[in-house]
Amino acid sequence: MTDTLLTEPAEVLDLNLDRTARPGSRPGTPFWEGDLLKVVGIMNIDCSGFKVLEPETRHSLREHLLLFAESKKYATTSYIGAVRSLNNSLTQYPTREFDLAWLVKAITLSGVKTTKGTLKSFFIYWKDRYPLAISSDALQLLVRSLPRTKRPRNVLSDDPEKSWLTDLEYDALLQCIWDNYDHGITTTQVTLMRLLSLQYARRPVQLTSLKIGDFRDGPAEGGGTGGRRISFPGAKDKGALQNFRDSKEEVHPVAVHLWDLFQIQKHAVKALFKEKLDIALTEQELAQLPVFIHAAQLENAVEALTSHYGFDWRTHLDNWLFHIGNKNVSSILAWRSNTLGDNSDKSKKQSPPLSHRTGRPIKVSSTRIRHTRARQLARLGTPKDVLSFWLGHTYEKTIDSYYNDPAEEARYLDETMKGALVPLAMAFTGKLLDDASQASRANDPESTLEFATGGNLKDVGKCGKHSFCATTSVPIPCYRCKLFEPLVYAPHDEVLNALQKRQAAEDAMIKIGGTRKLLTPIDLGPDIRAVQSCIAKCNVRKAELEANRG
Repeated sequence: MTDTLLTEPAEVLDLNLDRTARPGSRPGTPFWEGDLLKVVGIMNIDCSGFKVLEPETRHSLREHLLLFAESKKYATTSYIGAVRSLNNSLTQYPTREFDLAWLVKAITLSGVKTTKGTLKSFFIYWKDRYPLAISSDALQLLVRSLPRTKRPRNVLSDDPEKSWLTDLEYDALLQCIWDNYDHGITTTQVTLMRLLSLQYARRPVQLTSLKIGDFRDGPAEGGGTGGRRISFPGAKDKGALQNFRDSKEEVHPVAVHLWDLFQIQKHAVKALFKEKLDIALTEQELAQLPVFIHAAQLENAVEALTSHYGFDWRTHLDNWLFHIGNKNVSSILAWRSNTLGDNSDKSKKQSPPLSHRTGRPIKVSSTRIRHTRARQLARLGTPKDVLSFWLGHTYEKTIDSYYNDPAEEARYLDETMKGALVPLAMAFTGKLLDDASQASRANDPESTLEFATGGNLKDVGKCGKHSFCATTSVPIPCYRCKLFEPLVYAPHDEVLNALQKRQAAEDAMIKIGGTRKLLTPIDLGPDIRAVQSCIAKCNVRKAELEANRG
């Protein structure tokens, strides 16, 4: 009998020849090791609270948690949160089975409230396959219970610690980042990470997924725009797969200062491998590695690839295991941490600059920066379809969830009714002066408004307001003030030329190259239109005066 079996072909025996091969699990794949649910490359979850359940229920729960993960219905972070809250609920309120009495108490826990949507889906999934998973009345209560309280949208808030940053706050934050780098308080990779966030407003997951090969120089593939550019891995694409770097690329030009910092960081990654593994990487190998990495992440990735998967780690440098977690990046962007990994130097820990609105350190987050950049670009007059592409959205309408800027409504009005209402709204409305003696405050030297040009100060008019004016850029905003009294023969054309040159410089800053200062857009359109209106009225008055002289 034995001899017969040995001579039968594999097809007849119906053997699965790969049945005992090493599991081909990917990062994020969970498996059980005792009471630990190990999510490969991410974390281990203590599920010892499951021990209170009936043995058959506990066995089914463990089995179906693995199957539910394979369904990829929820992101790994949501899955982990649900498992942890379930274990915590059984620790707080032990039960032999998932019944109504248990759920009434468990649903009061904050963790269960937060992950209730994921738990509801899991229990429905489990009960379809194992009828004793949860009692019907408990499942009905879970399904019908009120959803998690919807928090107000910070992007629409006027809270100075939640809404978008003002230009002053944005500039202060930018200056602080560079100062910390110049004084050795922050490393190159922390500085680069924060500057990429300020410039491109990408999500943390896009920064964690970023590879050295995503920074490119030279001709573009497929006939696109060449030059120095960065290709961010997309995020949250509708229809994209759930695997690592499945979304479409988002390509943007790279300015000189960011390119230079990247070159320093690239060299640091190469040096890290040499120091820890005594390996001199080739350029092709280096391109597969993440831009942001720390020693512990490197060592853990090599250990997992070698021990768990049985791989030659050097042939798997593009593996997700080498990349740091999203929380690590979020902590850096929010200024809660100053270094990647756990070896933070407390003596070098820094805080964001003070906000001029609150007098406290600016509250920073990747989401808040994203809202700020959306608003900045919108104020430049960026069309919605272009802004949608820049933000990495699939659909143009999704940018509405990021901001509700009154300036956008003004732009819409300008586009649809220009030539009618807008010029009237932006027109100069002050009193013209044939000479300074006609001013409301003719004898007050402090009422004189001057414009710097060619190294000299030239009078452009008088201020008819006796109280302090809050503006810091006199006299340009004065052209829109009804109390401004311009001189008919003042050099208003020079003011207009200066405004137009400044606006052209602001608009050009969004393009590739230039100084290390990042985009801080200003819309001078209303001032330009007001000065033009003033010039037109002055010209009419000049014609009248010349006619009277004749």
